[in-house]
Amino acid sequence: MKKSISNFKRVHYLMLFLAASFMIMGCKTDPDPRKQQKAFYVDANGDLLNKKDEIVKKKGDFKLEGGFFVDSDGNPIKRDIDKFKEKVNQTVDKTKDAINDTANKTAEGVKKSFNKMFNTKVKGEAYQFTQVTFKEKSHRLTDIDLPEIKGLAEALKEHPASRIQVQVHTSEGKDRADCKKLANLRGQVVRDLLVTYGVDKEQVSVKGLGLTTEDAEKAVANVVEVVVGE
Repeated sequence: MKKSISNFKRVHYLMLFLAASFMIMGCKTDPDPRKQQKAFYVDANGDLLNKKDEIVKKKGDFKLEGGFFVDSDGNPIKRDIDKFKEKVNQTVDKTKDAINDTANKTAEGVKKSFNKMFNTKVKGEAYQFTQVTFKEKSHRLTDIDLPEIKGLAEALKEHPASRIQVQVHTSEGKDRADCKKLANLRGQVVRDLLVTYGVDKEQVSVKGLGLTTEDAEKAVANVVEVVVGE
């Protein structure tokens, strides 16, 4: 039974959206206390005002401490821009947590799927990776769904007697022989990645199918899949 990539598409797109949100917001930034205090001044009445001449703190509700204005609790008095930065930082933290949580859940889901395959010992069952892309006509990896790799790796480590074969299809070679060679190199890259996650190299074989008539559609789509028990 072949496992469709659509099972993980929604989760994968969510991860991309969250990652994009993180990049748009930028890296976490901490306010500069010195810049904060340059934005305030004390008027003739002893009140603390901002550059818009708006009262920020009334006399007696703030003090100058260590060269900086702080409130009665000793907290630095912040500009509106710094309050906004705090909100951005909180959103960044939540986004990073959401990305990590989604990745962990995805990895756990993949692990459970492979554990079931290994436990039932159904030889020949195939799993198609959601996202494994290489530079055109090259075996240089450009993108991969790491939670899937992590989940597969964890399952393999829990089932040391189980074996898989990474099968790669591609039509990007100069001819059929070149397609098969390129596919084999790409399969080795995926196997080596699994090994970096602690998988025994002997558990993973590679078969570069390249461009075959019966799987021409897969070749055009550069499909990478795992077959259990090969």
